[in-house]
Amino acid sequence: MNILQIEPAFSLSGGANQVVLNTKELIRRNHRVFVATIKDSYVYKNLDGYCEIIEIFDDNNRSAKIIKDFLKKQHIDIIHTHHPKGHAIGLKSVGFQKKEKLVVQRGVIFTPQNLFKYLNPKIDAYIANAMAVERSLRKIFISKKKIHIIYSAIDQNSLEYIDRKAARQYLGLDGFVFGIIANYSSYKGHDLLLESFAVSKLNATLAIIGKDTHNLLDKCKKLGILDRVKIYGLVENAGRFMSAFDYLVVPSLKEALSNVIIEAFFRKVPVIGTNIGAIPELLEDHRGILVEPTKKSLSDGLIKAYIGKDSNLINNAYKFATEHLTIEKKIDKLESLYERLILK
Repeated sequence: MNILQIEPAFSLSGGANQVVLNTKELIRRNHRVFVATIKDSYVYKNLDGYCEIIEIFDDNNRSAKIIKDFLKKQHIDIIHTHHPKGHAIGLKSVGFQKKEKLVVQRGVIFTPQNLFKYLNPKIDAYIANAMAVERSLRKIFISKKKIHIIYSAIDQNSLEYIDRKAARQYLGLDGFVFGIIANYSSYKGHDLLLESFAVSKLNATLAIIGKDTHNLLDKCKKLGILDRVKIYGLVENAGRFMSAFDYLVVPSLKEALSNVIIEAFFRKVPVIGTNIGAIPELLEDHRGILVEPTKKSLSDGLIKAYIGKDSNLINNAYKFATEHLTIEKKIDKLESLYERLILK
């Protein structure tokens, strides 16, 4: 198959990383893949020299014209768009008499600002990376027949591992450790976690990794837990230090499919997560400790985890990850969808 992926996001994100993983695995399976992206973006830097890149720009109209000209010269079977800007560019690039099949990727649960863009009849299929995302698409009246659930995935072989002792030594940690890896924002639940940790009064350490997390220092002081909290700010490839944690905590107030939970599954680190978005899909069936996004519920979850680590959580989560969340499993499903669309 000839496949064009459109990813206009510049920075590293879960979606951009999936584009890189998709492309490499599709090429490994002998498909011809083109990627339209912005010069020097995360996707560009990771795929330059690996596949054929079409350079696009921040301007949707200009980018659409570039792709429209490209489609006149090159036969493409599937156009797979990522990011809302990518969807807009893809729609502007093709006419109603298009030969290509247009696939829209969706990995968030908030309602799109432009509903008509998502209800456009030129779109042949939507890929939701979780059941929670499918539900959000159904709320804006997208036909269930057009929605296909394909989970985001991890290339297990590319994960960098640091053993527990080395990770703890690097981070300066000992004793029982809860950890969170997330850039600070209102919906990632850092404030809720700090309040819950304070209420729990556990003899444990809370390690916080992520961009702008130093903004939490004042709150730690007010809660009287500064001596039990360590804040590291942005750490490159932070997931490799996850082995230092006894539990990863994902206290999100709004979340689709959490990539950090998937990494934890593969790294065999147990997870405490809130009953929000697609988090329950990952933690159900005794694959993690699921709590409500409230101070009391999360505090109870921390205490439960502290009392005794349940090895079954780790085993169940790892089994689920290897059976459903590898890049090979994902591309099996993606290939099958592409083939069905082409035959229509």
